[in-house]
Formats: sequence, structure tokens, C-alpha cells
Amino acid sequence: MIPKRILIADDDPAIRYLISITLESQGYELYIATNGYQLVRMAQEIMPDLLLIDLMMPHMDGYEAIRQLRNDTRTSHLPIIIVTAKSASGEVVTGFESGADDYITKPFNTDELVARVKGHLRRAAQRPVHNPLTGLAGNVLLTEELKYRIKSGEPFALLYLDLDNFKSFNDVYGFARGDRMIKLVADVLIESVMMHQKGSDFIGHIGGDDFAVITTPCVLEALCTTVIERFDERVRYLYETDDLKRGYLEGADRDGVARRFPITTISIGVVTTMQRTFVDYEEVSRVATEMKQFAKTRPGSCYEVDSRKVDTGPFPSERRRVSLPVLLLLSADDLLCRELYELLHDHFYQMLLVAGVPEARALLSREAGMPDLVIADARLGRNVWDFCLKLRTLAPQLPLLTLVARQEDQERSIAHGATMSILQPFSGTELIGVVDGLLAQVEVHK
Repeated sequence: MIPKRILIADDDPAIRYLISITLESQGYELYIATNGYQLVRMAQEIMPDLLLIDLMMPHMDGYEAIRQLRNDTRTSHLPIIIVTAKSASGEVVTGFESGADDYITKPFNTDELVARVKGHLRRAAQRPVHNPLTGLAGNVLLTEELKYRIKSGEPFALLYLDLDNFKSFNDVYGFARGDRMIKLVADVLIESVMMHQKGSDFIGHIGGDDFAVITTPCVLEALCTTVIERFDERVRYLYETDDLKRGYLEGADRDGVARRFPITTISIGVVTTMQRTFVDYEEVSRVATEMKQFAKTRPGSCYEVDSRKVDTGPFPSERRRVSLPVLLLLSADDLLCRELYELLHDHFYQMLLVAGVPEARALLSREAGMPDLVIADARLGRNVWDFCLKLRTLAPQLPLLTLVARQEDQERSIAHGATMSILQPFSGTELIGVVDGLLAQVEVHK
């Protein structure tokens, strides 16, 4: 696990040295401040897990520093231990009134110091501001961290991470193994951040299988790659051998439809301040969510980075700049989606994948506009026929290709507004020929 950070504030070099060697031997990561101003600034920048503060310091005394830290929502939850003279009981009372949690007297017993530090760190990990399963910072701290980064004006990147097919994994193997997967994500993030850290990075557990990392833009590509590689390697150990060999789990989706769910992967949506500015943390969160949803339309573990200079819709502008046709594939068969994605992507088509009719309708209602062609898997049942009729009303000229398993469904497809229908199984060459032909007809009639 990542070592706990402790910020020591004392103007006495002998005391700083004694505390440092005592806590370093316990594996803590230490930071030193010599006055109150430096203490407050460093606490806001590095976000330590605990502070040891001398009350009598130059420029700003410990009382005022503690008051300022308690009034800052980013640092108000941090455990604070006063380091003070044994005879100054009045100082201790005033320190508690300022917001300190505990005190230790000078000269102090090193075993007592370690015990108090461990006790406060243990209690801090159990507070609501941290996720109880992973011990990582929760939503409250993530929000305050984003507010601080925006206010400071320093460039940053936010990674919004989410697991794919986690619900099916949890349903098949149970919540205990589901918790192991959540902990795996936390461990992978901690290790990856430590490998690439260039500053004061932040790791948060939003809840469930959603995580967030705030880092510097210069490392985001390497960080995302490391996270994906490590997760994909280790997640396999959480599966039974037979399921792993088969490559999927069998279960039912939210609509009760039997499906095959591939091995769990991770999707990462990334937003950065390198090309645009943000008014508030809600805007950052919204864009990160859009990018995460876009990443989830692709098979396997992947990340998508927002490169828009202004908000021009839910998808990155660089994906539109080469004018590649956009195909929307509606299918609940994950293996079919994977095969078609690879096939069509290799033929220079952009692919958007959705597993259900509600998701497809939501995607088509966005202001970014219609895709160039829709491919619908008729095995979704009645819902897909209703979708075809609705789509034909909404966009009469939009090519609609259905994939059917029975010959009688080909006629039914045409009756419900499909432009063309293909009987499964079909070859890749056949599908590419049909797609090319449908898009060519659209160009002719433009």
C-alpha cells in the first residue's frame, strides 16, 4: 500500500530530527515545515494523512494554522496532533479549541508518539470521507480537490475509471469476490500512480466500481496504459479456470435476457486542462463522465482523452476531423460486438456499441447528431422492432441494417423500416460489402 504522509511543523531542528527518524522507521512518508505559513501551504498542496504541529512557531503560530486548516474543507478532516511543552496546559486547551485532535508533550516517549499516530490514522481511515472498503478518499474529498485544482490554475488531468461487466461478475461469483475485484482496482491505481507520480496526485473511490485519479497531464497516457496493463493481467486470477478458458460468463442482463459477458475490463475517461478551462468541478465531472461513456462503447480495456477546446458534443473532435463514417451497433451479444468492432474498425469505420434499446435511444437523442448507419441485432426481440419503427420516423433517410437469425425475420425487418437485412452467420467480406453499399447510396442521394 502507498505509505501514509505525515506533515511535521516545528521550528526546532532537534525535535524535527527526532520525530523524523522515529516515524521514518515505521515506513511513513514525511514532510517538514518550519513555520505556520509554510505549514498551511504544504498541507493544501500535498494533502497529508496526519499533521504534527508545534504551537510556538514564527510568522504564524500553531493556533492560527490549525484554525485555517479546519476552515478549509480540503484539510478540515485531517487528524492533527499538537506537540507542546509539558507544563503548558493552557496551550493544550487553546489548541483543542482551535481544532486539534490530540497532543503529546515535549520531551516525548517515541513509543507513545508512534502509538498515537497509528491510532489517529486508523480512526481517520474509518471516517465517512474515505471509502470503507478501499480506504481511498471519497466523493467529498474528490470534490474539494477538484475545486482546489481549478482555483490554483495549475494544469491537471482527471481520470474517471469504471469496470465493464462487473455486475455479471458479482452476480456469478458473489459479493465477497466482487469486493476483491474492487480492492484490486485500488491496488493497481496506487501502484501505477506511485510509478508515474510527478507531483501531488490524488486517488479517489467514488463508490461501487467507480474510481478517480487527478494527476498531471504529462503522465496521463503512461498512467492509463499502466493501469490497463496491470488490471488486465491480474483480473484473470479472480476467475475460475473454466470461465477463463471459455472467455465469458453466462448470465442475464437487467431486462432478463440471457447474455454472455466477457472477462471484466476497465474503461477510463480522461479530461485535461491543457486545451480548455473549466468554470467549476461539475463541468469537469460532466466531461469526464462523457469520455468514460465513450470509452465504454469500445470493447476491452481502453481510455479516451477529451481533446476539445470548447464543448462541441459528447465525443472528441479529433475523431471527426478525418470524416470517418460513424456506425452504431445495437447488440446484447458481447462476442459479436467485439468481432464486428475489430472488423469494421480495421476498415476505417468509427464504432459506437450499445447493448440495449434505451441506451441506443439516449445516444441518438444527443445534440452531436446521427450516426451514418445503424446496425441492429434482431435477437434483442420485440424491443428491436419498436426501435426500428421509431428510428425510421425519427430519421427516414438513415440506413438501417438488421442482423437476423431466421429467414422469416428478414421480411419482418423490412416491414419495420430496415434498409437491408443479413442472415446470420455471415462472412466479414459480406458485411463490409453491405455496409459500403449502403453508405455509398447515402452519398449519391446527398
